Amino acid sequence: MEHILSLSYGKDSLACLGAIEELGWQLDRIVHAEVWATDTIPAELPPMVEFKKTADQVIKERWGIEVEHIRSKYTYNDCFYMVCGEQKREAKSRFAGQIYGWPFRQGTWCNSRLKQHVFGKISKNTVQYIGIASDEPERFHNLSETKKSPLVAAGWNENMCRRWCEENGLLSPIYQNTTRGGMLVLS
Repeated sequence: MEHILSLSYGKDSLACLGAIEELGWQLDRIVHAEVWATDTIPAELPPMVEFKKTADQVIKERWGIEVEHIRSKYTYNDCFYMVCGEQKREAKSRFAGQIYGWPFRQGTWCNSRLKQHVFGKISKNTVQYIGIASDEPERFHNLSETKKSPLVAAGWNENMCRRWCEENGLLSPIYQNTTRGGMLVLS
């Protein structure tokens, strides 16, 4: 069984490295789902693009693992203009025939099309570590035998994750102005 960290470069997923180390859990690979606005423009702001390079170096030096960057076949631009109802389960939707447009907080098409399906390329014989903090019980339904949160197991809350990232030089510049990361979305 292979053990893979799903890395977003947010404080919680990066802090998983510390929790995994504290727990003594196995870690074989680290995978990041790259998201692009268009075929030539990343969906993240330049400071975040640079931070990811720096974080990759720290991870390689400290844990000896090279972060794998896997890219979706779709871009935000592709998904923005997709027509609802082109897939069987959406054909009866009240939005059938309309473009998806901007993602909503509920019904975020971008997560499934731009991030989650990328992990479908990974072997089914894996345990995937995801960055859910111990003070996010509303997200615990995402956990299972094959999807585990080292943060929940170690009892690390979001503040602890932030502190660990600060202490280890792995706090994204995105947290200078916000509590959550986000993507640049082009229309």
